[in-house]
Amino acid sequence: MRRVIEELVEKRKKEQDKLSTAFDELGKLIERRGLFKKKKGAVRQKLAEINQALNELVTAQDREWDAYNNNHSTGVFKSLQWKIEKMEAEYSHVKTLLSNFITLEASLQRLIDTVDKKSGAGEETSSGLKEIKKQLSVYQYSDFEQRFRGGAEEVKEKLKQYLPVFDTADNILDIGCGRGEFLELMQQEGQKARGIDISASMLKEAAEKGLQCEKTDALQYLNRQPDASFGGIFSAQVIEHLQPEYLRDLVRESFRALQKDSPILLETINPLSLFALSNIYFLDVTHRKPLHPEYMRYLLESSGFSDVRIIYSGDLSEEQLVEAGPDQPLAKEFNTNVDKLNKMLYFSPVYAVTGIKR
Repeated sequence: MRRVIEELVEKRKKEQDKLSTAFDELGKLIERRGLFKKKKGAVRQKLAEINQALNELVTAQDREWDAYNNNHSTGVFKSLQWKIEKMEAEYSHVKTLLSNFITLEASLQRLIDTVDKKSGAGEETSSGLKEIKKQLSVYQYSDFEQRFRGGAEEVKEKLKQYLPVFDTADNILDIGCGRGEFLELMQQEGQKARGIDISASMLKEAAEKGLQCEKTDALQYLNRQPDASFGGIFSAQVIEHLQPEYLRDLVRESFRALQKDSPILLETINPLSLFALSNIYFLDVTHRKPLHPEYMRYLLESSGFSDVRIIYSGDLSEEQLVEAGPDQPLAKEFNTNVDKLNKMLYFSPVYAVTGIKR
């Protein structure tokens, strides 16, 4: 923004110099013509005064713009400060939540150790306590996802945008199906789908809905499947949890396990949105590495997929910085820079990469 203003100021100074020169030449020309003989020199003096008045007017306009710019910039930074404070408050709440769970896990572990050491303690009691501890783990507790990703209905509404990708597919595999939101959508569409996940607590919720799912490692599961087993593969908010080598193998095995002309769709958090990166990605300590959209495009293409494209989604318009009104000085230049900031800070928080096995 500063560079734009400096360039405009420099341009204005050059125009002022041209105007001063033109007034001076005009005065000389009038005097050479013999006009106003009794007031020789007075013409140039009067033109110089006019030029001075114009310069003062321009200076006053510059000061008006500076005052407006400072005021609007203050508003922009106040807006940013409010968002930062909001994020800090959420982060503080998350830390408290995680701390409580960690404390609870530690207490349960001490109780388990005590039960194991006592002679005559029942194995059934110890196993029961271990199962409770497993279900309350901060990394598997489904309420954590519900709080920060949304309830089942909210997630289902977001996933509806991907239905056209699978409109002609059947026998679809959902990798990391969680509570089964996508499986429910497939069921409603009359399409056959099954899910896999490693979270027992989430799979329990999915099973209670009558959905077909099982607890297993994704890559091991795919390795066991014959070629061309599935009519589509879907995965949402999973690949950011995987090691790079594991992810590469998963995509290649997915290609092998898919039938001809079948789609794959992998959704993840968009690192091109700084808001999503700081407020969503880093919120979950189990995330491994942010995945750039162009890397995922390359990974699918190099694994054999065709028609690869990126689908951006999510609306952060309420978080975006406010533009200046069109009637304000230099509004166009100012708003161009605000647009650039908004695209960098509040770009779509989620994207999906999709391709077809031809």
